[in-house]
Amino acid sequence: MTAPATNKPTIIGLYGISGCGKSYLLKELNKDDALKEQHFTFHDGSELIASVTPGGLETFKQLIEADQKVYIAAALNKVSKGCQDRQETAVITGHHLFWNPEKEEKARVVSTEKDWKIYTHIVYLNVEPGLVAKRGKDDTSRTRPDLSVADLTEWQNAERTSLRRACRENKVLYTSIDVHTGSDDNIILLRLKNMLKDFRQHTEAANISAIDAALETALHNQDGLEKVLLLDGDKTLAPCDTGSMFWKVLKANETNPDPLKELFTGQGYSYASFRQATLLYEEKASIFDVVCDDVADEVEMYPEMIALLDRVAKETHTRAVVVTCGLRRVWESVLKRNNLSHVSVIGGGRLADGYVVTGEVKGHIVDKLHDKKLRVLAFGDSPLDIDMLAKANQAFVVVGDKASRSKSMDEALATATVKGLSAHQVILPATAEPRANLARLDLDDDAIKFLLRRSFIHATPKNARKLLQTPTRDSKVASHDLRKAHERMGFYLATEYVSAVLDVEEYAIPHVQGGNTDGYRYLNEASTLIVPLMRGGEPMAFGVSKALKLASFAHARAYSDIKKGLLDGKQTIILVDSVINSGKSIMEFMTPLRAKYPDVRVVVMAGVVQANAVIDTALGEQLDIDANFTLVALRKSDNAFKGSGVTDTGDRLFNTTYLVDK
Repeated sequence: MTAPATNKPTIIGLYGISGCGKSYLLKELNKDDALKEQHFTFHDGSELIASVTPGGLETFKQLIEADQKVYIAAALNKVSKGCQDRQETAVITGHHLFWNPEKEEKARVVSTEKDWKIYTHIVYLNVEPGLVAKRGKDDTSRTRPDLSVADLTEWQNAERTSLRRACRENKVLYTSIDVHTGSDDNIILLRLKNMLKDFRQHTEAANISAIDAALETALHNQDGLEKVLLLDGDKTLAPCDTGSMFWKVLKANETNPDPLKELFTGQGYSYASFRQATLLYEEKASIFDVVCDDVADEVEMYPEMIALLDRVAKETHTRAVVVTCGLRRVWESVLKRNNLSHVSVIGGGRLADGYVVTGEVKGHIVDKLHDKKLRVLAFGDSPLDIDMLAKANQAFVVVGDKASRSKSMDEALATATVKGLSAHQVILPATAEPRANLARLDLDDDAIKFLLRRSFIHATPKNARKLLQTPTRDSKVASHDLRKAHERMGFYLATEYVSAVLDVEEYAIPHVQGGNTDGYRYLNEASTLIVPLMRGGEPMAFGVSKALKLASFAHARAYSDIKKGLLDGKQTIILVDSVINSGKSIMEFMTPLRAKYPDVRVVVMAGVVQANAVIDTALGEQLDIDANFTLVALRKSDNAFKGSGVTDTGDRLFNTTYLVDK
């Protein structure tokens, strides 16, 4: 199912058997000035046909079917042209099946091919047949077919079944509103108004805008945020399919126990299909929340996922967001029950949610997070997650029991892998059979710590950063004074951040009052090598050396400059540069270093790191996969600026800004 063409006006059919109240609702809608201001027009189907038929409705009724279709088409074209010319949205009352028991044994189809070319939505008034019969008897102003409650029930059931099928075949969105004895007319009218407004406003572009707003809400305070976990819901956080559970709890009719399965199997997973799914849920508006909560009570999350999301709450630099094509209400309830309310949910289910989540939407969310210079870890289980997984910095395919996991995922993964997807598989439960050709990640405590670690640490929000940075940005400060400012930066970063990365150890020192006391130094300080990447990294490296007095010091422009044997026995390497723009020079050093010394701890230090240097780059990928690799900076910059001459840090440090050809 594809969305209606963008140049096709929104025209909504208000359908139902005779006496269901279509005309009454149409008149009430027509009284609403707010709807008129939003360019809605309202048409009684019979009056519309009469207006284009010479001789009016009575003449129309006498015509043969082929001629009637001509005037029906003329009436619909009239409305469509008016909508296009004046940017209006039309509501038209009508029938799909009509039954005159005096002339016919059963209801006949009166919808035409033109109906399906014109209509974009159908709202069916599913009024209790007994109530229809009562209204018919009470209404003496109109002559209607004399039908029993049983006849009305048969007519209504046939019309609903046939109309729903016809809408699906013709790519028209369908929903119904139940009306029972005792229903509040004002509530029914309000539901209908809200539907109409939604139908007029909701497009794929509007959907994306609503998704963007939901993402902003999910991220709320973004200060210090560096990493976002995006997780699917069904069969990722838990082994169940909550959509199927919804309809099972609801005990849908036996001939169609899971309408979603029929919908997506027949129409695919497009935007329009998910809009239709929303309208299916909308039909159950009166009990939707209750059923969702009943479903949530039956969902048992994987313990490993609970542990992962629980740990996220303790990490200020990380946020977790569940992005589900399923039901937002269900997953919010599940998370709340597991004390995980800090995890936001982006998901739909009702028109009031304002959006639907498709596979393309999941990929779009990754793009938006990357625009914010945030790293993304994605967890999913189905083909709908492939776009999200492929765009994420780290991708994890959740693999459940073979009997219940997505059968189509193997093919989707194979295709995506050929296109460049690199992913690990998380086996939940651990006894499940793995998928072929994917490295395994066991989501234990060590893995969770690794995934949520701060691989890029910076002092951007700190007041200390503001003070230390000021002389480096002052155009009057250069040469010796600027080198001293960089040295202070190096000492600060080494003391405040590198000490936390490397840890410290105790050793005995003489106390000023006599005897010995505990002193502290960097862990493995004597087996640490400080390497300034020349020439800009040298002043900061002197500050690092001042903090790590036992560490060795070696100048280098490239890895090949390091003397043979100097790295042997070293447990920590600290690479220092003034500015990292793309990370290319760092990786030119890291690649041969890692080839020979795969386990040595490496800390890269810089005054400024451009945010783009760690998003979709070799440096960013190394940070993701290398547990012994950390980037420390005074400041992360969103300003991708590369200095030259008087703005180049190296030239300012060494008073060579006058050089043109370097």
